[in-house]
Amino acid sequence: MRRLFIAMIWVACVALLLSKQDARAQLSDRATLEASLGFEDQQAGDRPVGWTGDPPETISLDSKVVHSGKWAVRLARDAGSSDTLSSMFKAIPVDFGGTTIEYRGFLRTEDVTGFAGLVMSVNSRTGNLAFDDMSDQNLNGSTEWKEYSIKLPLNPEAREFVFGVVLAGTGKAWVDDLQLLVDGQPIARVPKLELPKTVLELDHQFDAGSGIAPTEFTKVQIDNLTTLGMVWGFLKYHHPKITSGQSHWDYELFRVLPAVLEARDQTVAAAAMAKWIASLGEVAPCSLAPGWRRAIFICAPT
Repeated sequence: MRRLFIAMIWVACVALLLSKQDARAQLSDRATLEASLGFEDQQAGDRPVGWTGDPPETISLDSKVVHSGKWAVRLARDAGSSDTLSSMFKAIPVDFGGTTIEYRGFLRTEDVTGFAGLVMSVNSRTGNLAFDDMSDQNLNGSTEWKEYSIKLPLNPEAREFVFGVVLAGTGKAWVDDLQLLVDGQPIARVPKLELPKTVLELDHQFDAGSGIAPTEFTKVQIDNLTTLGMVWGFLKYHHPKITSGQSHWDYELFRVLPAVLEARDQTVAAAAMAKWIASLGEVAPCSLAPGWRRAIFICAPT
C-alpha cells in the first residue's frame, strides 16, 4: 500500500512539473545524458544541470560527501519541508529497442525516517506501464555508500522513460554514479530507433485553438454540452480506439462541438453524438459470465 501511495504522489509530481514546461526540454541527447549521470561538470550554481527537482530547496549538489569524482547530489528534508517527499528526475524518450531497462546508482543515507531509493517509470503515450521506487527495500536510517539496481521490462508501447531518486520522510540521502543499461548495455551504446508517428503527432487541426468562441449559452446548449461532456469522458476511458491511442480525443471533441452547439433540442444533439460515436467503429461484444447483459459500450448486471 505504501509503495502504491508513493508511486501515485511521485507520478503526480512528475506530471505537474512537466506540464509547467516544454516536455521537449526534458529530452537529452545520449552524450549529454551520459555526462549528467555522474554530476561532474554539470552544475548550475548548487543544482545539477538537466534534472528537475521538487521541492527545489531540498535538492542540491554536494562536493564534500561523494562516492567518486567531485560531486554528488543531496536530498535533505526536515519537519518543515513542504510536500510528503522530495524527488529529482529526468525524462528521456524510449527511442531504442530492447526487453529490459536497468537503472543503477550509489546511495548513502543519514537519519532517514521514511525511505530513500532510485525511482523509475516506463510510460506509453496514454499512461504508466511499469514503476519501481525501491520502497520495498526499506532503505532508511543511516547507511554507507552502496550500489543499488532496479529493472523494468520495456513494453513495445513504451515511449517515455522517467528516472531519478526519491526521499520520503525526513533525513538526508545522497546519490552518485548513476547508470542506465538496456539489456545490459550502457544506453549511450544502444542504437536509436525511428519511432512511428501516431495521430497525436500528425493531427494538428486545432493546434492554434478550437475556433469556437460563443459569447453566451442557452439552456438547451448548456444541457447538450453537459451530456456531451459525460459521453466524451466515458468514451475516453472505455472505447478501445481511444484507449489504444488511435484517436486525438481532445481534438475530436472540438470536431463534434459545432454540431452539438447548433442543435435546436436534445434529440438533434443526441443524433449528432450518436453519429460521432458510430464514426469510431464497431466495438467487440463483451465477454460476459452468465447473469450479465450487454448495452452499448457497457457491461452491466441484470
